[in-house]
Amino acid sequence: MRIVRLKFVDFYRGFDQVDNWFYRFLIKHFTIEISEDPDFIIYSSFGHSHLNYACTKIFYTGENERPNFFLCDYAISFDLLNRNNYLRLPLYVIWEGVNYKNLIFPTYQKIIDSNPKSEFCCFLVSNPHAKRRIDFFKKLNEYKKVDSGGKVLNNIGYRVSNKLEFISKYKFIIAFENSMYSGYVSEKVFESFFTNTIPIYWGSDSVKKEFNGERILIRSEYESDEELIEKIIYLDTHPEAYEDFIKKPVFIDNIPTEYFDEIRLADFFTRIFSGSKESTSKNIKKTIGIGLRKYRNFCKKFLTGFFNNE
Repeated sequence: MRIVRLKFVDFYRGFDQVDNWFYRFLIKHFTIEISEDPDFIIYSSFGHSHLNYACTKIFYTGENERPNFFLCDYAISFDLLNRNNYLRLPLYVIWEGVNYKNLIFPTYQKIIDSNPKSEFCCFLVSNPHAKRRIDFFKKLNEYKKVDSGGKVLNNIGYRVSNKLEFISKYKFIIAFENSMYSGYVSEKVFESFFTNTIPIYWGSDSVKKEFNGERILIRSEYESDEELIEKIIYLDTHPEAYEDFIKKPVFIDNIPTEYFDEIRLADFFTRIFSGSKESTSKNIKKTIGIGLRKYRNFCKKFLTGFFNNE
């Protein structure tokens, strides 16, 4: 079997070359060698060192960012694109520590039975710039205290370390995305299902195609925040209605989407790894990338000097 010489670059600080979801997935299907002289790189959006490589480049992000096919050969993200060199893989699919199969009935009934609720609603946010969800938190908090255990608007006296354990106590969680973009569905809704909690969601309408919309309180289906809050109050004060709500299937018709299909992802990487290691186009991409980096550095130095001399 061909050895795939691979390197991960431009991921978040502390990212480990072998202790990560992609590596663990790939070694099940391919012979992988982490190399400083790779034939393939998988890079993300936390740096620019990918510009130094002339090998096959695979871009991955779980953030609300677009792949730049001018610089990458293949891409994997949440975007709703129709391209031969692209695969949609939402962040929640690679969310470690949970198994989506546990969300399928009848197995899911065990999660429902093991998570009795004692608290109203929680909020776990570290990004202070998502004004939409902060405003909703304040409005819902007027009805009843919403426990905020994250960095933003913390009102419980400590930062939560185990998210799922914390969420499991609550009937509801405010699961607003940082921003809205077609197809951008993060792990926020997904993780609430594992604690049998009702997600209060604002974000992409594609969430209704990926999960059962009747199991989610979706902001876009209500005329106003106030109307949605009225629904939350109704469920909070009517136990039978609440129980009926959380017992609905997580997935449409109790069937997970194609995004959870490992064979689909393995086939995509098979196509990538079976291609040529090097091509003129890849050297061109490297040359362009280095040029863009030098131009960016020049602009940064120029503007810094300009404002310092102002």
